[in-house]
Amino acid sequence: MTVNETADAERTDCAGTQADPADEPTAAPGLAARTKTAFTARWKTLALAVLLSATTVLVGALYATAHRSDRQSGAAAAQSAIDAASTGTVALLSYAPETLDRDMERAQTLMTGGFSTYYGKFSTDVVAPAVRTKGIKASAQVLNAALMEIGSNDAKVLVFLNQETVSRDRPEPARTASSVVVSLTKTDDEWRISALDPV
Repeated sequence: MTVNETADAERTDCAGTQADPADEPTAAPGLAARTKTAFTARWKTLALAVLLSATTVLVGALYATAHRSDRQSGAAAAQSAIDAASTGTVALLSYAPETLDRDMERAQTLMTGGFSTYYGKFSTDVVAPAVRTKGIKASAQVLNAALMEIGSNDAKVLVFLNQETVSRDRPEPARTASSVVVSLTKTDDEWRISALDPV
C-alpha cells in the first residue's frame, strides 16, 4: 500500500467514526429551538408569578383602602342622619306666636313627601290658630339620638327629647319627656324627615 493509499484509508476510517457533516446543521437548530423554548417557558412562568404577586398586593391594598373608606363614609352617613333627625325634630316642635310663620317655613324645608304635605296642612289648620289664640310657645331639646337603621336613601333614628311649653293661661313651663322614631329620606342629597312616630 502506498503512502497515498494509506492516507485515503485513514480519511475513510475517520469519516466513518465522525458525525456526518450533513447531520450537523439539523442537530444544532433542533437543540437551539429546544433551548429557546425552555428558556421562554421559564420566563413566562416567572413573569406570571411576578404578575400574580403584584396583583395580590394591589388587590390587598385596594381592599384595605376601600374598606377603611366605607367604614369612614358609613360613620359619616350615620352621623349625618342623626344630625338631620335631631335638627328636624327640634324645628318641628319649637315655635312661638311672634315667629310662627318663619318657624313653620323652616320646619317645612326639613321634611319631604306625604309628611311634608300633612305637616303643612296640620300646622295651618290646627297649630297656627292655637298658637296665636292662646299665645303658646314651645321649645324642644334633644337629649340623645341613636341610629336604628340606615340605607342608601332612607334611615330611622330614635330621638329622646324634652319639650317645654308655656301659654298665656299657663305661664309656668310645662315640661314633657318623650321619644320619637324619625324616618328620613334622602332628597337632593340631604336627609329630610318623612315620618315622625311617637314611641
